[in-house]
Amino acid sequence: MFGWLGRLLLGSGTLKPELRKELEAEGLVLIEEGLPGSVRYTHFKAPGRRFHGKVTPERMALGISRKRFVVYCKSGRAKLADSAFTSPNLRGVDVSLDGDDRVVITIDYDKLDIERVSGQVALHLRTGNARRVAGELRA
Repeated sequence: MFGWLGRLLLGSGTLKPELRKELEAEGLVLIEEGLPGSVRYTHFKAPGRRFHGKVTPERMALGISRKRFVVYCKSGRAKLADSAFTSPNLRGVDVSLDGDDRVVITIDYDKLDIERVSGQVALHLRTGNARRVAGELRA
């Protein structure tokens, strides 16, 4: 699914040039693009959306600067995460490893004060630099 057909359906998994420039200006630490993975929903509720057990395959891009981290899909058109390291919302984010080549970024909306949103969204990204990515996000 992640060959040419995957790129056609899921996008290239790249960051938009403007966002890349922002991250570079903030002190770029790491960029990973074209990462195969999935978005998994558990008891997720938001206005007009209710998902439990839904798994959506995606091709994602991850960027880490000295100030924030971002995860986008759909060739940079869809934001999955964009959070400053100083944000109080990071208390609802957990980073873990799933084997040697997968990073799991779980956002637990039940721990956050976001009105009318609850449940968990887990971003599963496959990368050869899984340990480095997890280490940078945990630091």
